[in-house]
Amino acid sequence: MDKDPVSITEQLIDLTTALATEHRLEAVLERVVDAARRLTMAEGGRILMLDRANRHLHCVVAHFDGRPLVNTPAEAVSIYQRDGRFNLTEPSTFVVATGRILNIDSLDRSSGGFDFQAFRAEDERFGTRTQSIAIVPLTSLENITLGVLQLFNMHLDRDGGITGLTSEFERPITSFASHAAVAIANARLFEENQRLIQELDNINSQLEAENTQLRMQVGQTAPVEGFVGESPPFRATMDLIGRAAKSNVPVLVLGETGTGKEMIAKAIHASSARSSEALVAQNCAALPEHLLESELFGYCKGAFTGAVADKPGLVHEADGGTLFLDEIGDMPIGLQAKILRLLQEGEVRRVGSTKNEHVSVRIVAATHANLKEKIANSEFREDLFYRLSVFPVTSPALRERPSDIPLLIDYFLQRAAREHSRTLPALTPEAADALMRWRYPGNVRELKNLIERALLLIDEGERIGLEHLPPEIGGASQRWNGGALGTPALPKSPDVQGDLKTIMQRYEALVIEAKLREEGWNQSRAARALDISRRNLVEKVRRYSIRPPARLEDQFAASASEN
Repeated sequence: MDKDPVSITEQLIDLTTALATEHRLEAVLERVVDAARRLTMAEGGRILMLDRANRHLHCVVAHFDGRPLVNTPAEAVSIYQRDGRFNLTEPSTFVVATGRILNIDSLDRSSGGFDFQAFRAEDERFGTRTQSIAIVPLTSLENITLGVLQLFNMHLDRDGGITGLTSEFERPITSFASHAAVAIANARLFEENQRLIQELDNINSQLEAENTQLRMQVGQTAPVEGFVGESPPFRATMDLIGRAAKSNVPVLVLGETGTGKEMIAKAIHASSARSSEALVAQNCAALPEHLLESELFGYCKGAFTGAVADKPGLVHEADGGTLFLDEIGDMPIGLQAKILRLLQEGEVRRVGSTKNEHVSVRIVAATHANLKEKIANSEFREDLFYRLSVFPVTSPALRERPSDIPLLIDYFLQRAAREHSRTLPALTPEAADALMRWRYPGNVRELKNLIERALLLIDEGERIGLEHLPPEIGGASQRWNGGALGTPALPKSPDVQGDLKTIMQRYEALVIEAKLREEGWNQSRAARALDISRRNLVEKVRRYSIRPPARLEDQFAASASEN
């Protein structure tokens, strides 16, 4: 019953290929035993693995005559004797200690001094009869013994009788055992990695929940990419976000276009108890009324042409989480009643349905429009306005937080360089000065677009200069009557007229206006930030005719009259 070398080689290739594609440890062990039995035509086979302390061998899989042997012995094979020396009379321990194959043609006639009592006990237990054994070490690439492969009653002679391993089979089975050891080590590593990944995911989930709870307790907000700033207006907004996140009331985010209203919604959601659920956003100005209604509330099959199946709406997707309604000031007034019902009752009705459905949704709405004007023009429901504005949050314009401009420039430069695989460029002093002095009618979004455009215009290693900025920015001059808003820069020589005292007074006026804008035109806070008395500040404001935006002028004048 000899096998030719080509057949053995082909079988080894097939077996090692199969082992290389299997990652489950239990399946790998089963394949190793089955493959080794077929390769050597053995009646039975077992794998014994070393424990982590390398003190005992444990049977992990056993087959005999094509059937698995269940209830394998719980008693482990001890590697060491009581005196600490290797237990070399035990065959498997001998193989572990020496790293050599043990090949015995007949247990009955063996003269090696080995103790086969454990094998006889197993035969009696399972009704088998072990006549010959081959025990092969399972040694990894790092020369670490993982365990042993035992094969029983091989049929390798021409007559099909029971033999030990023949000489031509020792090398193939040794090679196979080496590949098997690598497969077992990889499967162990794979399962360990899977376990560690699962543990890490569990730990991260726990930490995220704990962080959310802690942020809610102390009023802090979760980090949101692109939400950058340190100015007083920005910090005041962040404080409001933290306080809003601790509640479940509707939030109305007000602010000009491009100030980051959606990012405020994301920060509120991420810092709230609903952070583990979905944040779903919809721009109310992007769709006509009938499409917006079906998008928000869903529809039933047959509700209109093309409605071939029931479809849930965005409110269903946001159940348990947050629904962000951007530009709610542009929502058709017919839909506003449904939003009001959602806020008051937590109920929605799909298009074409007669049934109300209950959902748990936190509404965060945003608009750049003046809702009170829209109410006066019957374009927005007054009851919806008061229901939405339980907790209003104003997103400050960039001109009100000029000290954040350098931070935002740095952030957008790094992000754009990373996205376009470019080296992080520098700005010339003139370009940096122009960016600091620009009014930014498009706010943070405009600054982001300016930076990305400038990065794409320069060559690798080139600095961003005035020529890479739009003409209205690159050619802007710092003039007092031009209404400069950013952190003031020292006037350039072509713009300077007058003596040193005039120039210094002009620069002082720029500094005072910039600080007042940062502090929301609060004279007391601006005076403290400038380290001067409030009376001194009021006097300089009058001297330089510094005036706030029209919407704050009355309030500012009243504040100044107190002195």
